[in-house]
Amino acid sequence: MLLKIKNLKIQFTHDGKVMKAVDGIDFEIKENEVVGLVGESGSGKTVTALSIMKLLPTKDCTTSGEIIFEGKDLAISNEKEIRSVRGSKITMVFQEPFTSLNPVMRAGEQIREAIFAHRKISKKEAEEKSISLLEKVKISDPHRIYDSYPHLLSGGERQRVMIAMAIAMRPKLLIADEPTTALDVTIQSEILELLLGLKKDLNMSVLFITHDFGIINKVADRVLVLNGGKIIERGEKKDILSAPKEDYTKKLLLAVPKITFAPGKKEMPGEKSAITAEKLNKTFIIENGIFKKDENRVCAVRDVNLEIKKGRTLGVVGESGSGKTTLGKLLIGLLKPDSGSIRYSRKTAFASGIQIVFQDPYSSLDPRMRMQDIVLEGLTISGVNKEKKESVLRDVLFKVHLNYKNRMKYPHQFSGGQRQRIAIARALAVNPEILILDEPVSSLDVIIQKEILNLLRELQKEFCLTYVFISHDLRVVEYMADNVAVMQKGEIVELASRDEIYRSPKHPYTKRLLSSVL
Repeated sequence: MLLKIKNLKIQFTHDGKVMKAVDGIDFEIKENEVVGLVGESGSGKTVTALSIMKLLPTKDCTTSGEIIFEGKDLAISNEKEIRSVRGSKITMVFQEPFTSLNPVMRAGEQIREAIFAHRKISKKEAEEKSISLLEKVKISDPHRIYDSYPHLLSGGERQRVMIAMAIAMRPKLLIADEPTTALDVTIQSEILELLLGLKKDLNMSVLFITHDFGIINKVADRVLVLNGGKIIERGEKKDILSAPKEDYTKKLLLAVPKITFAPGKKEMPGEKSAITAEKLNKTFIIENGIFKKDENRVCAVRDVNLEIKKGRTLGVVGESGSGKTTLGKLLIGLLKPDSGSIRYSRKTAFASGIQIVFQDPYSSLDPRMRMQDIVLEGLTISGVNKEKKESVLRDVLFKVHLNYKNRMKYPHQFSGGQRQRIAIARALAVNPEILILDEPVSSLDVIIQKEILNLLRELQKEFCLTYVFISHDLRVVEYMADNVAVMQKGEIVELASRDEIYRSPKHPYTKRLLSSVL
C-alpha cells in the first residue's frame, strides 16, 4: 500500500465560525493505481489533496487523522521530513498552470529549480535534464519552451511544463487537481493520454481530482465520491459508472454532457435574421524586442461570413487561438473589424440590443459592487428612474432563479453558479435581442453547468433570444446549438446545421475535434 488515509478531518475557523471541510474520510492508494476523487466545488477534494502535501495554512486550520505514506505518518512529520517527500516522492499538478507558474521566470528555469531542490547537480546537467523532461511530456520544440515565459505559452504547453516539473524526481504519487478543466477537448485528450503514459513508464500512482465522470471513465481504476467532506460512495470504476448506489453519484453522472445525435430544430421559411456578418477580418499586431521594433501579425478572424436567425443559437467551436472570442467581440462591437460589415435587426442596432456573458463571472463582476448595482448597471447608465429599475431587478432575478433578498451581497459571497446567473441577469436587464455567450459554463461543475444551460434554454424559449454560443466543448454545443460554425486559425472551416456537423462532418479539423470526445 502506497498511501493510506485514516479518519482525516480538516476544519477552518473564520470569525469564530467553524467549517468542516473534510469530515473523517478513509481511503487507500495502491502502487501503480489511478484513483479518481470526484465531487463538486466545496466538497473537500482540493483540501484533501493539499493535506497530503502538507500545504494547508497553519493559521485558522485544524487537521487530524493519519496520512501514512510508505509506512510513515506525514501528519506528524516535521518540516524537514516533509520536504524530503514533497516534490520528490509526492508531487502535484494544479488546475490552472498560468497561476501556478512564476510569470517572471522562464519555463526552463522553473523546471531546473524543481530539480535543484532535491539534487545537487551542475547547471548544465540540470538544463539537459529539463530539456529531456520537456521531451518526455511530448513538447515538440523543447528548446523554445525552455527559454519562454509562461505568458508566451499555450494552455496545453503550460500544463505540460507543470507535469515536467512534477515528474522531475520520478515521484511515487502524482496528485492531479482538475488538470484539464480549462483546456480544449483535443488538448485535454492529449494531457490525459500523457498522464496515463507517464504513470505506466514511471510505475507511478495518481490521485486524479475532478468533477467530471467523463474524465474519470478515461483515466481511473477506482473511484471515490466526495460530498460535503465525506466519502459517500467508493468502488471500481466500472461498478460506479454502471450501477451507482447513491443519489448524489447518480446526479453527477446524469449531469455530464453527452453527444446524443438528437435531431435539431428545423429552420422555417421566412425566419428573420438577427445578425448578418460579411467578410469580417481582424488582424492584431504583436510588438517584440526591447524597443518593440519587431512585429508579428496575427490574423485572428479571416473572411468570416455568417447569418444568425432570430431566436436561434449559433454554436462557435474551435481550439484556443482559433478566433472564437475575437469573433464574439467583433459581433458585439468591443472590437472594430479591419474590413467587412455587420448588420443587425432594427432593435439590435441599439446598444442595449446585444449583450455579452463572459467565461469567468468572478473576473467580469466588479468585486466592489453589490449584486443589485451590477445587475442594474446598464439601466443606471441609461438614466432609468429608480421605480423602473426596482421593478426590472425583481423581474430579472426571478427569471434567473436568484433570491431578491441577496441583492445587497457582493460577488465573493455567491457561488460560481450564482455569479454566472448574476452575469446573465445583468445582460437581460436591458432587454436584449442577442446574447454573446463566451464559454459561459466551462469553469463550472457539471451539475451547475447543466443548471445554467437549462436556464439559458428556458430564457431563449420564453423571450425569443438569439444566442452566439462560444465553446471548446462539443458536448455542450450539441446541447445548445441549432447551427454550428467550426473555427480554425481565424477561418470558419465548416458551417452547417447541428445534425450535419455531428452526424457527417466534412472538414478534417471538425472530425478531429469530434474524435476527441466520442
